[in-house]
Amino acid sequence: MTRINLLPWREARRIQRQRDLSVMLVVAALLGCGIVYLVHTEMANRIQFQQERNEYLRGEITALKKAAEELAELQKTKSRLIERITVIEKLQTSRPGMVRMLDELVRLLPEDIFLTSFKTADNRVTLNGTARSDLIISNFMRSIMASPLFGEPVLQVIQTQDVNNVQARVFELTIPLKLDASRADAGEDKT
Repeated sequence: MTRINLLPWREARRIQRQRDLSVMLVVAALLGCGIVYLVHTEMANRIQFQQERNEYLRGEITALKKAAEELAELQKTKSRLIERITVIEKLQTSRPGMVRMLDELVRLLPEDIFLTSFKTADNRVTLNGTARSDLIISNFMRSIMASPLFGEPVLQVIQTQDVNNVQARVFELTIPLKLDASRADAGEDKT
């Protein structure tokens, strides 16, 4: 029988398998490194994209904060202007009312009463004056109550004094004004 030596063939196959295994290991390592590199690159790109979006949003938020501050400043300016306009409108509407009030007061004032001072404050008129008698003062107060521009007068002080060697009654009278109601009445009459 012949003997065949199979060792070199087996040895060659084992060396070939080791080479194939080494090549596969190198290819697998390169493939793994490539995958790791691609994943790392993709993650870095996503992080950079998200950071760009965050920077954009920060910029927009800053712009919106500036716009909100400007809007708040404009709102303050608007409210100040509205307050000024309201004050001016009140002055404009009260101006004819004061003239009407003075005109009405002059018409109601009897000949025997002499006013020494006249003050207006907080929709009230304070009159100081002298009269010949209490009856004249009470008639004056009744005519004031009948007027649509005035409320019920209140007599604060009444005293008897000598004025130019004549007995006279010195008084102080407070009268509430109804200018708002008379404006409403005047507005209804115009329509």
